[in-house]
Amino acid sequence: MSSIKITAGTLKGRPIPFSNKMFDNADITPQKVKGAIFSIIGEWLEGKGFLDLFAGSGQIGIEALSRGANPVVFNEKDRKRFNFIKSFLDKLHLSQPPLLLNLNHLEALDLLGSRAIAINYIFLDPPYHKTGHGVPHFKEIIEKIGDCGILVKGGDIIIQHYSGNILDDEVGPFHLRTTKRYGNTSLSVFS
Repeated sequence: MSSIKITAGTLKGRPIPFSNKMFDNADITPQKVKGAIFSIIGEWLEGKGFLDLFAGSGQIGIEALSRGANPVVFNEKDRKRFNFIKSFLDKLHLSQPPLLLNLNHLEALDLLGSRAIAINYIFLDPPYHKTGHGVPHFKEIIEKIGDCGILVKGGDIIIQHYSGNILDDEVGPFHLRTTKRYGNTSLSVFS
């Protein structure tokens, strides 16, 4: 069993009982990197929309929820992982439950665009491509975000990726603002 804990907000200290062995050895964002994500975008997200597009264990979206983000959207294509997130969130009995989607990332973005859901922060942690060259997958996702129009003006796209990846400086209307490295994992922010 992993030791994922919520680190701030109304759910601070609550464990998330996600075992990556039960979920095809899904990667879990390390605590240090999770702390860095919220250091970059802000510790408190009261009333800001947050999308965890490749939710996995759900820990990043749950952390955003705990810190006051609203609306919060989780998308996880894997049915078992989706059910884990749903079960965990159901036990919280939230007055404003988040939106849970079990779609591929492009379908999820289309759906959110069709509903005109406004998002301030989009977190992307797709399966890692461990290459030093450009990763077309990121470009495709960022372009789709631009096309669907859900990111509010001044909003950020935060990408967790392999540190060896080289990301474009500009993708559609978005510019690479910063990249911070944490060993083999990096966080890049597009605005």
